[in-house]
Amino acid sequence: MLGLLRNLCRRLGIGSAVADAEALQAATVFSAPEDIVAEEGAWQAGFDVDSRFYPWLLGTYGKQVQHGADKPLLIALERLVRADFSDARHIPRVPSVLPQLLKSLRNENVSGDELASHIGRDVSLVAEIITEVNSSYYSPADKISSLDNAIRLLGINGLRLLVARTAFRPLIQLQSGRITCVVAPLIWEQSEKCAQACRLLAQERGLDGFHAYLAGLVQNIGLIIAFRSLDQIMVAPVMPLATEFRLRFLHMAHILSYRIAKEWDFPDAVMQALKDQVSHDGPLQDLGLVLKQAGDISKIRLLVNAAVISDDDEELHLTADAEMQRCFTALHVQEKDEA
Repeated sequence: MLGLLRNLCRRLGIGSAVADAEALQAATVFSAPEDIVAEEGAWQAGFDVDSRFYPWLLGTYGKQVQHGADKPLLIALERLVRADFSDARHIPRVPSVLPQLLKSLRNENVSGDELASHIGRDVSLVAEIITEVNSSYYSPADKISSLDNAIRLLGINGLRLLVARTAFRPLIQLQSGRITCVVAPLIWEQSEKCAQACRLLAQERGLDGFHAYLAGLVQNIGLIIAFRSLDQIMVAPVMPLATEFRLRFLHMAHILSYRIAKEWDFPDAVMQALKDQVSHDGPLQDLGLVLKQAGDISKIRLLVNAAVISDDDEELHLTADAEMQRCFTALHVQEKDEA
């Protein structure tokens, strides 16, 4: 068996980096991906959303591969999941201003002056915010040229969302390798929609909207890192489409997101929601359930936009859940506002 895996490794260009097939069998603290269930009566589509989203995301890079050829890829991901995340080779470094900024953003009583003080330490972040507030989405009456004016236009709550999105965009849009360059923009688009859906659902359910927004933004960082990692070891840019591989790949991407967010010292509520996607003591509920549903509804929104599925497909079960229907419609309205 090990000889076969070594041959497969050489064919895939992995070489000696993958040496131990037993790594896949090692126990983890996380549940099997198919064990994640929602609380009784919670909305869910009548089909596995990822079974349609994943092939669409990959496009021509998704292939049916020879049985067993995906093992080296899974072993490489398993090693990445267990890697020392204090090593900058494995995860991106957050901007030095971000930890303090996150603490300020979580404080509902934070002043505009305090936020401006933190943001002003990162010139590139200021530039992105100024560019964003002058976009057609905000359409200011006069051109905004200073951070103080941007804060006055947006208000504290609006600034919190914009700063979070602007700060994390470069981290989630990391691109290297042929596959990652294609999927990263789509993953970021889905992340933004997921964050918006998280906030809307959380507010309707009396949960913290900003924590929900952060969870939606960061849940795909592990997916980007996973794609980048495989891009670096594959000779041919081919991702297996087999169900078992997809489940394990996405499951480990969720674990990566959790570990990275932990390294970045995210709020406890966000950490719990991320952990709920991979490890749980019972059915998903509260922010964990919001994140799962927002993830699905944002993926469905993209699939409908791409004409992969129809928005009146009965399997979506949207007509049976007014809350999810409102959320799905709100994502479409936001798209038109941004156009």
